Amino acid sequence: MSDYVAVINAGSSSIKFAIHGIDGGPVRLRGQIESIGLAPALMVRDESGAILLERRWPAEGFSHETATGEILKAGIELLAGQRVAAVGHRVVHGGMDFAAPVLVDEAVLTQLEKLVPLAPLHQPHNLAPIRTIAAQAPHLPQVACFD
Repeated sequence: MSDYVAVINAGSSSIKFAIHGIDGGPVRLRGQIESIGLAPALMVRDESGAILLERRWPAEGFSHETATGEILKAGIELLAGQRVAAVGHRVVHGGMDFAAPVLVDEAVLTQLEKLVPLAPLHQPHNLAPIRTIAAQAPHLPQVACFD
């Protein structure tokens, strides 16, 4: 059984994700939760594009943190015991301190949160999944990759 790496791209009203073989293999799963704040809906597809899972939720109380938790649940369900070894995140702004990918720890997250005024429409949404995964799956290393 090979390990996987998850990649997350959180935007203002959606979170897109993919799970790749860690050895550069094909995408195992890809999906997104769209319309966060309006009519949240999850769709997950396999490597052939076949729909594996669809879910919908009411808008009220459904945040980026909630969406990330639902993505974690879907991944656990669909990977059926296969291991995700790390998570990579697209983060819009690294300021002067971060230009290359960086392993996220509490100090890095604190620095990235200070950059919210530089990208207020994106940075908070980019950081929400990092915080949620740190809380719900603290064993997973997370890497921030910057635009």
